[in-house]
Amino acid sequence: MNNCPIFIMPLKLNDSEMELKFFRETVESIKNQTDTNWQLVIIEDYSNVKSVYDELDKLKAELKDKLHIIYSDKNYGTGAARNRGIAYAHEVGAPFILYNDADDISDPRRLELVRKAFEDKTVNVVYTSFDVIDEYGNVTPEDKLSLVIKEIIDGHHFEPVEGERAWINIAIKKKYTNLTSCTAVRTELAFEEKFPESSISEDCHTWFRYGAHPGKFVLLKDIIGHYRIRLGTASRSRSLHADFYERMMEMDSSGFESALQVAKKYGTMGGYDENELRAAFRVRLALNLLHAGSEQYAKESLKESTNISKEITLKYIDLLQCEPEEKAKLKELTK
Repeated sequence: MNNCPIFIMPLKLNDSEMELKFFRETVESIKNQTDTNWQLVIIEDYSNVKSVYDELDKLKAELKDKLHIIYSDKNYGTGAARNRGIAYAHEVGAPFILYNDADDISDPRRLELVRKAFEDKTVNVVYTSFDVIDEYGNVTPEDKLSLVIKEIIDGHHFEPVEGERAWINIAIKKKYTNLTSCTAVRTELAFEEKFPESSISEDCHTWFRYGAHPGKFVLLKDIIGHYRIRLGTASRSRSLHADFYERMMEMDSSGFESALQVAKKYGTMGGYDENELRAAFRVRLALNLLHAGSEQYAKESLKESTNISKEITLKYIDLLQCEPEEKAKLKELTK
């Protein structure tokens, strides 16, 4: 298995022909890779639906040793499911991992170009940008994207997160930057910095810690992935969690603090004072919460920042890349 990268795919489907269709399209995008030296690891996270297991049986018969399936005796959740796939990749000596959720589409040259990027031994994480597609595979027009998604994509074109100490750029400028299904990481790093067992912001928590290790983030600009958002999905999923924004704040803050400890260990602080970084991170988080529609928690985040330093808070509000009225709103929320 040496030199055979692994696509890691958590899978939990309902008994829905549409979900099975998405899954088939996702697997097809991996089968169509121009670099054919890969293995797909599916972590079946207790769908408990016969049609899903029948689909996996057919796929196993087709792909044989190129497919490894890990079955679950209960629903572990996305983060924990990925960790089980990471453990397998580490066990068999895979050099790197490509994350791919079960309804997103990889560019056919993804593995080819990711492998080439990892020839640079200083590179830890490789990611691409993405288009948003709907349930029919149509690209969603830019003016129909949520502000949060548009901000992520725009961030790939203007001062993208790249190079050493990526965690600082994520913390004070970008926050969420690399979509999980467009991210690849060296297996040893993934094994050391596992996903938290949460269904909210578990990926951002992990990117923070990846970026605090010595090594580079690289954005591949020649290809893009396809991120599927079905109509109404995001708003429905958030409505299921009355405390969504509170939990997001907790997870993002935990990820930042964990990365801070990693950075202190490895000397990747970039010359910043840790309290300045803490305040700047909370300013950036407040803007993200404002974009997500939660003024209440944006104010909570700014309160934490001003408790560290009102001067630093106002400084980093002025440094934000956002509309003047948004800066004015954030300053108002500090009062």
